[in-house]
Amino acid sequence: MSLQRLTRAAAVLAALFCVSCSLAGGERAAKNAPTVADTGPSPAVMADYSAALSAVQAGDDAAAERALQALSVAHPELAGPLLNLALLRMRQGDEAAARDYFEKASAVCTSCAPVWNGLGVLYRQQGQFSESERAYLKAVELDAGYALAYYNLAVLYDLYIQRPELALVNYQQYLSLGADDSNADVERWIADLRRRVSAMPTTARAEGAT
Repeated sequence: MSLQRLTRAAAVLAALFCVSCSLAGGERAAKNAPTVADTGPSPAVMADYSAALSAVQAGDDAAAERALQALSVAHPELAGPLLNLALLRMRQGDEAAARDYFEKASAVCTSCAPVWNGLGVLYRQQGQFSESERAYLKAVELDAGYALAYYNLAVLYDLYIQRPELALVNYQQYLSLGADDSNADVERWIADLRRRVSAMPTTARAEGAT
């Protein structure tokens, strides 16, 4: 079951590759079709960005990186290219470069939840679980409707920090947001967590809630 959850967590992270982050002053974009405010980037910039994301989705990292780098240089005010460069680097195993890009993206857009979700995954991979928790919590603080961060926070509590009561809350929040059409696995995990939490001593549950 743990492997299933980690595999699903990796899939959740991969979904970020097709999401535009902060293309217009921190606004959230639609899942596969980034939208911007009237004062946002021009249609030509949006077309270039969409082409770069298509290269990412196709697994053409070299082409994607060239396009994203060019966009970032030409438009340093945009966090989306920096976020996707961070995700590319993380996929390639270059964690130092990934963290640098995440930090640059967070400086460009201080209200960008996907940046903090990505940082949370990076910290988890590095075994920095407290930092990972803080990053995920920052993501949901910035955007209470950002389902991916709740899922990854639940996985962290479930498999790494051993806080089943908090894992349960965050899995439930993830489902409540209707983020995934296929939730059978998560529903099974919730049922298992409910049994585990109900079996916990009252004092342990009280401590876990603090």
